[in-house]
Amino acid sequence: MSKESVSALGYILISIVLIISIYLLIEPNSLVPEAYKLAVDGYVIARTLVILFILYLVSKLGFLFINNSTFAHRNI
Repeated sequence: MSKESVSALGYILISIVLIISIYLLIEPNSLVPEAYKLAVDGYVIARTLVILFILYLVSKLGFLFINNSTFAHRNI
């Protein structure tokens, strides 16, 4: 992959994470399954934590791609 495409991939991953995070802030009902509409359960909390962890990992991966392409440009 070229340096520009790796940097673009990093920006795309960060954008996806931000869009998903904003959507989950606006529409929190998407985290609650249909069967648990009237119950507060550990399942909902665990699912939320897993989603947050995945979003964190994807954003770190995006920053890694951006930083690697930035360092590659400096060495030229």
